[in-house]
Amino acid sequence: MCRLIFETVKWADGAPRLLPWHQARVERAMSLYGVAGAPVPDLAAVLASCPGPGSGIHKCHITYDTQGRVKAPVFAPYRPRRVKKLVCVEAPHLDYSCKWEDRTALEAVGAGLGGDEEALILRNGLVTDTRYSNVAFGNGSHWVAPETFLLPGTKRAFLLERGRMECRPLKAEDVKKFHFCSLVNAMLDPGDVVVRTEDILLP
Repeated sequence: MCRLIFETVKWADGAPRLLPWHQARVERAMSLYGVAGAPVPDLAAVLASCPGPGSGIHKCHITYDTQGRVKAPVFAPYRPRRVKKLVCVEAPHLDYSCKWEDRTALEAVGAGLGGDEEALILRNGLVTDTRYSNVAFGNGSHWVAPETFLLPGTKRAFLLERGRMECRPLKAEDVKKFHFCSLVNAMLDPGDVVVRTEDILLP
């Protein structure tokens, strides 16, 4: 069965950010789920043929399928979602190790949450991600990412490689050892969207 996968690339002032990390994730997805012999999409070539806006911050959505076919990128102005509270939700069997376009199971985890609330997903008590980001915890300038995660995030990988974040196993009860939880994804750096750990509702 042919399935759709996507990448969200930060497009800032006319150029993509972290493209090598996005390309590495595409290559991993195709090696695991691609049809035998299917070409691996080349994100740089795709973006070169469909240049985006020349200024400002935009979200660039690139969809491809397991046969290696790519749709034209879609650009949209980006404004971070405001999140005030995180609610811990146990989902031990949830699998989102690939950025499938079908996010039904992932979105169901946060069913019933308010507009400024987001799910902090747990697997058997271990902290993983929210529905649309990795997470990092801190007490100031230093950030700690949970060793467990749902999706291998591009910004997460970049920050760990650069030594700007460290990785540790974190249980739900460990979050109160920190002052802040920051949402981290291709569009968000640590500190951009922050929730106080006192505003994290534990199980």
